[in-house]
Amino acid sequence: MSDLQTEFRCPFEDSPSDAPDLLTLEGVTRIFPGGQGVKGVDLVVRRGEVVGICGASGCGKSTLLRLVAGREHPDEGGIRRDYHRLGMVFQEPNLLPWLTALRNVELVLSRRDRVRALEALHAVGLEGAEAQYPARLSGGMRQRVGIARALAMEPDLLLMDEPFSSLDYFTRTDLLELVRTRVRALDLGVIFVSHDVREVAHLCDRVLVMGRTPGRTLAELRNPASGKQGRRPPGLVARFEERVLEAIRGGHPSAACPASSESCPSLRTPPEETLP
Repeated sequence: MSDLQTEFRCPFEDSPSDAPDLLTLEGVTRIFPGGQGVKGVDLVVRRGEVVGICGASGCGKSTLLRLVAGREHPDEGGIRRDYHRLGMVFQEPNLLPWLTALRNVELVLSRRDRVRALEALHAVGLEGAEAQYPARLSGGMRQRVGIARALAMEPDLLLMDEPFSSLDYFTRTDLLELVRTRVRALDLGVIFVSHDVREVAHLCDRVLVMGRTPGRTLAELRNPASGKQGRRPPGLVARFEERVLEAIRGGHPSAACPASSESCPSLRTPPEETLP
């Protein structure tokens, strides 16, 4: 085994053994007509870690989330859920337009706990925007409300389905760091689904790389930047991006956005402004 393979290899025993398991998938299979779905997926998610699910369109990422959430049931295999509360953040925050940011967060709380809703909004940087309606908020601010709403529920496990796909580079970068900070503060587990290699490299501690037709595990990789305080070292992040991309391409040579800024618009760093 090469040094690179050893560095990124991630069997379950490499994860912290003292963190309790929140979710265990064993040989989970769900096949739809036409061959789409997932087959033989094994996964363990522990408290305090972010596990990424990355791969090309059609590899079963969203199917896997629906299975975890109980919206689909496996044809084979088993799912053990050891959490009490489940939170979800979607591609679109799905806010009610006739309610303010504060009321949208309060809506998910059984006792309309205003103090907790305010704390959640302030934690995601929306102090002063509590009385604003969704139409008056930017896309990034609306997504922050969606994250605040999920965190206000105090979930043990948080599912995130490509939540930053429609956001600009700067907003996406800020929200990735925000999620990392809140995960550490709240000690919850996260499953983060994305087709964007850079997102998973910046946010995730482990990544499940999936191939397609049907969705299956190509590799499970440990992020060497996991556990680093503050912003993750760019060099480690870049190397991990390359390793994830290598694993994806091992299943389908042109299956995913590469980590190259020239050939993948979703990952491209913003151009420098040209003054007149």
